[in-house]
Amino acid sequence: MQLEQQVDRSKSVRTALVIGLLVTVLLLALLPSDVHAAGKKGGKQTTRTGSVRATLTSLPPIVQPGTSPAGPQDTGSLVATFSPASPGQTVTLERRTRQGWKVVATAREDAWGAAAFAPRAGTYRATTTSRGRTWATRTVTTSRWTPAFEDTFSGTDLDLSVWNDQKREHESVYAPRTCARVDPSARRVDGGVLHLGVALDPARSGLPCSYTHPRASGTSPYLLNSQVATEHTRAFRHGIVAARIKPQRAKGMHSGFWLLPQGTKYVDGVPAGGTEIDVMEFFGENGRGTETVGSHIHYYEAGWNKVSLGDMFPTLRRSLGAKRSWWEEFHVFSVEWTPREYIFRIDGREYYREAKAVSQAPQYLVLSNLTSDYELGELTADELGDTAQVDWVRVFDATSHQTSRVTSGRKAS
Repeated sequence: MQLEQQVDRSKSVRTALVIGLLVTVLLLALLPSDVHAAGKKGGKQTTRTGSVRATLTSLPPIVQPGTSPAGPQDTGSLVATFSPASPGQTVTLERRTRQGWKVVATAREDAWGAAAFAPRAGTYRATTTSRGRTWATRTVTTSRWTPAFEDTFSGTDLDLSVWNDQKREHESVYAPRTCARVDPSARRVDGGVLHLGVALDPARSGLPCSYTHPRASGTSPYLLNSQVATEHTRAFRHGIVAARIKPQRAKGMHSGFWLLPQGTKYVDGVPAGGTEIDVMEFFGENGRGTETVGSHIHYYEAGWNKVSLGDMFPTLRRSLGAKRSWWEEFHVFSVEWTPREYIFRIDGREYYREAKAVSQAPQYLVLSNLTSDYELGELTADELGDTAQVDWVRVFDATSHQTSRVTSGRKAS
């Protein structure tokens, strides 16, 4: 009898535990999703309770991440951003009509707290709701964006009426490349993509090149680099400059998308007379999985003293797909250059704004994959077949439209 009572008590305990577990699961299911859901890339979702900055920006079609080449889009981009971010939260885009606000699209916040849309022309606002509160941006009116210049690299060769191979041979006052020269045989156009590579120099095959740099010294084979520009054909002053790029994996070379002043001339101590605008630079795989992209502004003081602004930006890794690396994806890198500032973006997400050293001079475009002396020691022979890929380049002679507000949220209807 005593044994039977112990067995019955054991069964009762197990039954109570099972019931308790079921109740817990049910309660969790009834909680708002933002309490226990994780956002993209495993980031924790923020439960918004206080002030939220809600921003809506109308941009050209510069939001186009992906793993494959793709033609440029014609519909402009609207990017809604909420800070603090709550990845995974639903964002609703509404269009103003005669009957009132109409829902036209929804998307999920990414790790930036942003959601991108590609609507037709009109007046829009974006909202997000959680825990009974709604946060809304101010309105933005969109219009059609027409590029002042574009190249989609169709055909089988580079358009030499637009681009020229910049002569840089075995030295450069900008970034010493003792062992390299620019040559068209290091680049190619194939499948609608410009491939920018690095190759052995057949004219100096087997000859060692000695280089000395404050950061590194040694010997290297003589190399060919890729560096094409609109130096003699197209110059721009202010606007939004964008390129869809998949950088190389190889370390020991670096790909870049940049602008230089017309005539490649600087005025000492006067950045308004022209600067080097590095929209993006990528230096290859580092083996730690922390690779990121840099953006910089350079100009010169008297005595050829270089002044540099900008940095490498780890936050850009938020834009990578899950378990992907830079050399596996195309992203649109852009700079919005106005008379007052530079705004750097990746797929429409702003990551750097600079109001110093703003150039007021016409500047031309440069696309490159280079081997500077300081990185030659990292380059191995098996990496020479690697290329940076440029899907398209576009320039929009206009500036974006942005509205934002700080709100504590209104009750959700």
